[in-house]
Amino acid sequence: MRALTVEEPLSFPRAAPLHAVVPIRSPDASALRALGYARSVASHLTVLQLPGEDSALTRKRLRRLGAAFGAEFVELAAGRDPIEQVVTAIDAISADDPDHRVVVVLSGIVPRHPWLLPLHDQSLRLKLRLFAHPKVAVIDVPYHV
Repeated sequence: MRALTVEEPLSFPRAAPLHAVVPIRSPDASALRALGYARSVASHLTVLQLPGEDSALTRKRLRRLGAAFGAEFVELAAGRDPIEQVVTAIDAISADDPDHRVVVVLSGIVPRHPWLLPLHDQSLRLKLRLFAHPKVAVIDVPYHV
């Protein structure tokens, strides 16, 4: 890599529009914070509903709170690996609109005591899988308890 000289004009790459993907299991405080951050940085929002809670009830709660206005909901199937399903959904979003960059916004709980962190951090496998994806950025939104 060579250094820039004063005579060379500096050009920045064109900023591509962002498509935020937020995987959530239930509409708790950490998920609402991640949705709010995703809404602030991206023009498109997709909520990936992980298995666990009634998806219709979750959509209703999020819309009532105003956190998912204009969002697209994708319900992931129970019984399959959720990490694989999230990666497959992100691949489909990237293939549908190659001009958008995909931003995965993960809600993370930061416990008061550091030895409880392995119990709360379930997103490490997903972060490692998405590390190699081109045009995919991972944003961690911490929620301190």
